[in-house]
Amino acid sequence: MEAYGMQRRLSAVMSADVVSYSRLMAADEEGTLARLKAHRKELLEPTIAKHQGRIVKLMGDGALVEFASVVEAVRAGVAIQRGMAERNADAPADQRIVFRIGINQGDVIIDGDDIYGDGVNVAARLQERATPGGIWISDRVYGDIRGKIDVGIDDLGDQELKNIPEPVRVYRVLMGPDAGNAGLLTLTKRLSQRRVALALTFVLLGGLAIWYWPWSIASDQIGLSGSVKPSIAVLPFDNLNKDPKVDYFSEGITNDIIIDLSKFQNLLVIASNSVSGYKGKTVNVVDVSRELGVRYVLEGSVLKRGDRVRINAQLIDGATGQHLWAERYDEATDNIWDIQDEITGRIVRTLAVRITEIEQQRVLAKSTDNLEAYEYTLRGRALLARQSRSENFEARKLFRRAIELDPNYAAAYSGLGWTYYDTVQWGWTGSPQEAVRQAHDLAQKALSLEATDVYGRRLLASIYSLRRQHDLALIESERLIAINPNDAGSFAQQGMALTWLGRPDGAILALERALLFDPDMKTDIFWHLGLAYYLKKRYADSAAVLERNIGRKDNPFWDYLLLAAVYAQMDRPEEAARAAEAVRRIDPRYKRLMRFGQFTNPADIERVDEGLRKAGLN
Repeated sequence: MEAYGMQRRLSAVMSADVVSYSRLMAADEEGTLARLKAHRKELLEPTIAKHQGRIVKLMGDGALVEFASVVEAVRAGVAIQRGMAERNADAPADQRIVFRIGINQGDVIIDGDDIYGDGVNVAARLQERATPGGIWISDRVYGDIRGKIDVGIDDLGDQELKNIPEPVRVYRVLMGPDAGNAGLLTLTKRLSQRRVALALTFVLLGGLAIWYWPWSIASDQIGLSGSVKPSIAVLPFDNLNKDPKVDYFSEGITNDIIIDLSKFQNLLVIASNSVSGYKGKTVNVVDVSRELGVRYVLEGSVLKRGDRVRINAQLIDGATGQHLWAERYDEATDNIWDIQDEITGRIVRTLAVRITEIEQQRVLAKSTDNLEAYEYTLRGRALLARQSRSENFEARKLFRRAIELDPNYAAAYSGLGWTYYDTVQWGWTGSPQEAVRQAHDLAQKALSLEATDVYGRRLLASIYSLRRQHDLALIESERLIAINPNDAGSFAQQGMALTWLGRPDGAILALERALLFDPDMKTDIFWHLGLAYYLKKRYADSAAVLERNIGRKDNPFWDYLLLAAVYAQMDRPEEAARAAEAVRRIDPRYKRLMRFGQFTNPADIERVDEGLRKAGLN
């Protein structure tokens, strides 16, 4: 080989190309070429040079780049995709140039200025499979960058790549909410003591947006109706049995439909907490649509008689009140999954969302065929939600019974794990370490049976947070978001982890996004948002969030504590003194507590301590 001037070396290889290049050229050949050249000159070439890369060749709509360092290759890819998202922000949808990127590390053949070999081929195949605006990397790349780059990583498992003889373990780089779509997320907020008003505009790149209906929106709405994605709220299905003991069944059906719909990338779905207040009420759907800021509303009812179930469902256009479709299903209970799938499928088809057959199979797959195990699991979840020690014990028995009926039912294992986690969370156990260990083992068992089990993934993220392993909690939260991009709890988990990791910008974005989907979350999300604002010195925003949260809680100790530091930093001594006095009133034995010790960055601890000292709480 050396006789022909060729050598081998280990390199990091980036392959990048333009999505839908042929369509762009057909529509505007000269304009597309001019924009592409500008992007290359102003963004790609300087970024590649900054990270010590070498452009091997340009191929019209793409580029092949070699790096000596895998870490620098991925950093360059992230900088390029983030830069392109910013550059596309104000461009018309039909003129946006969007890249997909694949990165591999491998042995390459050097021939003059060119490179060849499997190291190059794998990078090219990864790029072909990557999402628009996204980055896919091989396991060799992941092994070298883990813990070195400020991004999340989603494990996509072994993938068959075209003309590559062996499957390749593939990972997707997560650069923040909707980064994979290279979309611009614009989130405007209005925070006061009375309300959190969030408006969201998604600008999705070519081919991903289905259509757009202009519709004005009040500033105190959740704000999904302004999205280019169809937005929907699923109201609690009525329990026509009129027996509260059977509520678990109608609630379970409702929540499962919400979770199924939430997994579709091209739908925006309101969280179950935000619609729970409508349970048992006679409502005007147009009013509900306006209050929740959604275009569509699904409502229905459930009647269970022996081994049969009757479900009524109707989809309504919230802007007009028009019924888009309505169906009655009267089936044997062993067909319950078929009914759920039919309802979900009809919604998807009615809203004309482009969903691949593979995605539908992934989303609608059920992890058990045993109806009795399913019922026991629904009843267990209903008992868990009551947060009672005795009902936690009863729920544990139900989940164990479900496991006996179907030893491969992932949701039963994760439900059982939550019973152990809650005993620690609520102080119901004298052996918290053992309970956490059992919860962790059950979460891992659930995920070994079904990697997309939402409850198991949430449990694992919560356990990592409890153990102050915030980097691992962040990874699990980002995996959850990849599975279910409409889940408020996943974004809340992500934001909390980012706060403790000392990354307040990302934390604020994630926490505000969580509140978009569920403005009434029953977690510490408002406190964490106030803390993230504090770290960014956005003291007025922090004070507004904390003041609002105090009115929502029975024991606002931590809110008053942080609020005292906030007002002290704002040079408002009277308000700081008032908050400090509330701290001492709630806990007369107060001395500086260690919750802030969860920070991984000592400078963040010191920043909070500085405010507490100014407030006289040292």
